[in-house]
Amino acid sequence: MERHIVIVTALLALAGCASAQPQPQPARLLDPQQYAKALGDKYSAFSWPEGREPDLSVLAEKSGPGDGKVPEGAERVVLEITNSCAWYASWEDARQRGDHVSVARALKVMAEVLPTFSPEDPDGQRYARETAAKAKAGDGTQAADYVTANCDAVKWSE
Repeated sequence: MERHIVIVTALLALAGCASAQPQPQPARLLDPQQYAKALGDKYSAFSWPEGREPDLSVLAEKSGPGDGKVPEGAERVVLEITNSCAWYASWEDARQRGDHVSVARALKVMAEVLPTFSPEDPDGQRYARETAAKAKAGDGTQAADYVTANCDAVKWSE
């Protein structure tokens, strides 16, 4: 629940609604088609673990504005959350399989990349650092909690 509140706050900040500092210009609002295109355009900026690439059409439908509009930049936040889902889940999958190479790769991304997401959300960055540290120590509970709370709307491509 706490993570969902942080996401809403980050989206409002992108729109210029929740910031204590004046925004020079409010973010441009995207309709569903613009949002889906923005997701596709930004998708390639992320590295994805093998077998954990999101179905972008489903992601756009489930995370997008419906009949309304969302602020430009919302697609980045959604992709960051989805990418975190992919790496946390793939780390756990690799750990269960005993695939040490994939575990190490996932841990590297968890420690070095995920904490850089959403600079407007220092609590989320701290959560990512803590999750990586716990995972490195063999404790997957925080990664599993994240996946449970944030990843149910993601359909992975086949």
